[in-house]
Amino acid sequence: MRINTRIIYITFIIVILLLVTNNTSYYWYTKSLLTKSLSEQMASAANQIRTSIEQSEAGAFYVEDLIGEQLRSAAIFAKSKLNPDIDKVTNEQLVALAAEANVDGFSLMKRSGVGDDIMVGKSSEPKELSITSTSSFGYWFTAFDQLLKFKNVTISEGYKLPNFWTGIYEVPASGSSDISKFGYYYDGTTNYLICAFVNANKIQKFKDIVGSDTIVKKTLASNPEILEIAGLNGKTFGTQPKEFRKANGESFVSVYDRPLLFGTYNMKNVNDYNNFKLAIANGEPVSVVESYHGKPILKTFVYVPIKAKITEVQREIPYVITIVSDYQTIQKSLSSQLVRVLIIIVLFTVFSCILVILIFGFFSISRETAVQTTQEMYIQNVDLMFATIRSQRHDFLNHVQTLYALLTNGKKEDQMKYMEELIEEINEVNDIIRIGQPAIAALIQSKITLAMRTKVAFSYEFKGLDGLSLGVKSVDLVKIIGNLIDNAFDEASKFPVEEREVSVTGWKEANDVKISVKNRVSSAFNLEEETDLFTIGYSTKSEGGHQGLGLPVVKERVEYYRGTIEVKVEDGFICFELSIPMQ
Repeated sequence: MRINTRIIYITFIIVILLLVTNNTSYYWYTKSLLTKSLSEQMASAANQIRTSIEQSEAGAFYVEDLIGEQLRSAAIFAKSKLNPDIDKVTNEQLVALAAEANVDGFSLMKRSGVGDDIMVGKSSEPKELSITSTSSFGYWFTAFDQLLKFKNVTISEGYKLPNFWTGIYEVPASGSSDISKFGYYYDGTTNYLICAFVNANKIQKFKDIVGSDTIVKKTLASNPEILEIAGLNGKTFGTQPKEFRKANGESFVSVYDRPLLFGTYNMKNVNDYNNFKLAIANGEPVSVVESYHGKPILKTFVYVPIKAKITEVQREIPYVITIVSDYQTIQKSLSSQLVRVLIIIVLFTVFSCILVILIFGFFSISRETAVQTTQEMYIQNVDLMFATIRSQRHDFLNHVQTLYALLTNGKKEDQMKYMEELIEEINEVNDIIRIGQPAIAALIQSKITLAMRTKVAFSYEFKGLDGLSLGVKSVDLVKIIGNLIDNAFDEASKFPVEEREVSVTGWKEANDVKISVKNRVSSAFNLEEETDLFTIGYSTKSEGGHQGLGLPVVKERVEYYRGTIEVKVEDGFICFELSIPMQ
């Protein structure tokens, strides 16, 4: 029997599909794991940056507060040197006083006469004199107004001391410097509010050494896979921040209103604002894969909210740390793993194909062996039956001579006994011949001999098959019935001699030929548990036997002819009943 090439092809395709499916699933699963791992690394890096910035900002705020205290001392010193009436103080006095107090300047502020508005009346810095209104300064104006009204400030912003308030270092509205630190003092003994200010280069220098931008630069230098880090203002990013006007008409944005608080923001994407808002709304990191100049990048957004206030001097604002990392590292890792997996797949596929061919070859050899054995048995059975008939004919003269001698001698009883034995032998052969199917007749003849040798009570009955075209090859009939009888004999041999029973029945029903083989079975046998009866290799014999091929061959041949086979157990007997359509 040749190996079924179609089955090999189908098996090969199924193996390939399974491997491709497995590889694809593995690829995407690994990719998601690596992406998740990188996202977690970026979120961890963002939290480290956050912690470093918080420590840096705490130090910067501390420096700011020290400078604020110095400004308060300078303002108190100025008050002791100046006339309590603003009209009796000159700008030149303030210039000399600023040099003496070691600050960059003094300004005296008063009500402008327009409602509660406040203006600069005198100043050592000429540009400060251009500030004729502060009502648009937001919480700064609120602080000025509270000082003049109540001598103390209660707003949450800034740093407060008795009769004193200082805001964050800021861009001067007058344009007198890039960034300055202002402190305001009023104790009610003057008709003006004293403003002392210094250039904020000391604070800026401190931030340049340990501030957020320095932290970002160090993080980028130590993590080559990180391409960019940005601190996006949690309140103003993606919107138009409020602008203020300098005395010269030039607009400026407050330091703490700038959309970009630290780092750089060059690798932009139209979806950044949505991801920015999502990170704030969920309070969890948001990671997305994007393309920048044709290269894949992973962008992670980590929200940093305002902490619960520990002290009254905190000036924190919420922000979102955005970290851009190189996604090509993941793709390279995936490509490397994919190559390795493909090599494994190729080797495994080749191995699987060889294994499939060997398995099919083994089954083919086993089946061919079974078929050859069946064919040889069929030929032997036919030869045996014909030999028996020839023997009877050959011995006919001997039988006649014997009967004549018994008749001549008057031994009637011996003659009758001999005639009965002779007729019994002839009837046995005639019964077999009357089966009507030479293949079945020859098989039954051989099994009668086997039954006598194994001491099995073997009975058979075939009705209505004489001359019919069964639609089944003779060789296949021998395969089917012979394997069922052999299995039945094997089972019967397990019982005592007096309990060894096997019966075979064949008949025509409608357009089907029916075959039934019945034998005694052990009381411990449970048909519901025996689900592998027709599986290759299944056998109830402890050793030797027919390699567990008998019943699989029966099932395969019956199904080949579009027949059915039914197994049932009744009254201690197992019955295999099959039905095959006739031509």
